[in-house]
Amino acid sequence: MRVLFTVYPNSLAHLYPVVPLAWALQSAGHEVRIAAHHSSAELITKTGLTPVLLGDPDQPPVRLTDDCAPPHHQDIVNRYADVMGLSPEGREHWIVFYQWLMQPTSDYVRLDRSEAEDLIEFARVWKPDLISWDATIPAAAVAAKVCGAAHTRLLIGHDMFGWSLDRLAENESALKAAGLDPNPLATLIRPLAAKYGYEVDDELLVGQWSIETMLEGLRLPTSTKKLPMRHVPYVDPEPFPKWLYERPEATRCECCGRKNRRRVALSLGESTRRFIKGDWDRAPKIIKALGELDDLEIVATLDKAQLADVEEIPPNVKVIDWVNLPHLLPTCSALIHHGGIGTYSSAVAHKVPQLVCDVEGVSLLMRLVEDGDVNKTGTYRLGWEFDEREEGAPDAATAHWELPAKKVESTVVSDFVISTGAGVRLDHRATTVEEIRDLVWSVATNPCYRHAAAALHDDWLAMPSPSDVIPDLEKLVVQHRR
Repeated sequence: MRVLFTVYPNSLAHLYPVVPLAWALQSAGHEVRIAAHHSSAELITKTGLTPVLLGDPDQPPVRLTDDCAPPHHQDIVNRYADVMGLSPEGREHWIVFYQWLMQPTSDYVRLDRSEAEDLIEFARVWKPDLISWDATIPAAAVAAKVCGAAHTRLLIGHDMFGWSLDRLAENESALKAAGLDPNPLATLIRPLAAKYGYEVDDELLVGQWSIETMLEGLRLPTSTKKLPMRHVPYVDPEPFPKWLYERPEATRCECCGRKNRRRVALSLGESTRRFIKGDWDRAPKIIKALGELDDLEIVATLDKAQLADVEEIPPNVKVIDWVNLPHLLPTCSALIHHGGIGTYSSAVAHKVPQLVCDVEGVSLLMRLVEDGDVNKTGTYRLGWEFDEREEGAPDAATAHWELPAKKVESTVVSDFVISTGAGVRLDHRATTVEEIRDLVWSVATNPCYRHAAAALHDDWLAMPSPSDVIPDLEKLVVQHRR
């Protein structure tokens, strides 16, 4: 069969989770293509898969233009949450969906850009049997309607879309009474669907089913149909450096003479370093604490933006802009990370205990600030990323958005890791340098964390692999393809 994947452009966090399933299908004899904006051509080609390029090659992705969609204002976000009577935890899920995810979703259903039209036209001509779509690319569901393909969402994280749509449906009457749109996602998609003669239904919003890659205890409860599949970490192939397959240089214990040096990885993510200068106040404090642990070799995968406020790199800290975590983690006793799903999953796959950076008690709500320094650490400007546009580029709204000092998934990930015993939360705002030092040492050396990480790895192995789900996908395609 022919399978078409869609991914959000220029994002490794959205591309890499797709690759193992795409390769499993291709290795089983199916034809596979990956559709994304022209700017993603090199990223997709490096995976060994075939890109289908969308949009005008002379135009940047929508998010790097001055007319990209801004986040919803904090007042309307909170008003929805109040009308729906959401719990504090539910409110945070709603914020991720409505303020964080709706803005990139809006990029690729626009009628004044050609990406959606190019995707639909390719599907009409190529006639895929199955379209697997990123939750932020609902134009793919319209394409499936047009060409008659079966279609599924491939969930690369928590299903904030399914969860939020369930809450909206439960509170439809109250939302209407309050003068609020009872389904803003449907409203967003409706103009594109109408252009091709379709009404918005549940399939256009959440697919005919969804491939669920989260472990049982980490999933959000939703009414959508799910096909479980193991999240297999993928990174682009790179030469394997010698220092990665040799153990860290060893020291000897004065008591017994045994070698006891351990390696710890520090990775604070790929996404935010593209548009946040510095790393809030996190990297300087963590690196200072790690410098006091002479018996640990630290490998910090940080770039110059993340290191902007770090005054000194200690002798035991090795800084590398980028290193493949599946290469690094097998030699590590612990991983300190930002709470991203991809990084968490790599630790699970390699049985590595985790310290998840998460600032407790801080909402994920972005706040619009009309004045102040737009280059302030922890802020986001529309249409602008480091290394993509010059720092002097005009800010479309002459305003900036203050971001919380944490990854959007960090709290649910840290809660889950703690519940399994496979790691701890590292709240850099609430702990001292000395407390961080002791926490890292404990996770890296206490066998209880290592045993719990191994048990979590067993749960991961019990999920079907990408190759295992292919027969199920083939049956679902027969059932749903027109």
